[in-house]
Amino acid sequence: MVLSDTPYIHVEYYPAHNVIVTQWYAHCTSREYRNALNRFLAYVTSMDISYAIADRRLLPPLPPEDTRWTLTEYIEDFKKLPLKRFAIINSFDPAASTQVQEFIHNKANPLPFEVRVFEDLTSAYDWLIEDQQK
Repeated sequence: MVLSDTPYIHVEYYPAHNVIVTQWYAHCTSREYRNALNRFLAYVTSMDISYAIADRRLLPPLPPEDTRWTLTEYIEDFKKLPLKRFAIINSFDPAASTQVQEFIHNKANPLPFEVRVFEDLTSAYDWLIEDQQK
């Protein structure tokens, strides 16, 4: 089920496995980026979603102010989500890939659920649902 579709991000929900997938397509403004992440928080919370994928392959590096916001403000609400597992599909851009590592290995704000980085969507989805298959 499509939850949101814009020129820069597409969000789908797969109820069979309780998975939400965000696919970033392009650069967006700071306001659009922050609004998209806040909508993600709202979807996961209101729908009690346990598994999420952030496909960041096409997302360019964030500007410094959005990186700071993500690592200090957004992460506080992100840590409160009912997620069990969170998969990230790594960016093609090395600088954006480094930003992903800063987010998931943030010693000041460690994440309370499993997080892994993948290179493709199939591997990420399979990992998310493997504990449901047992």
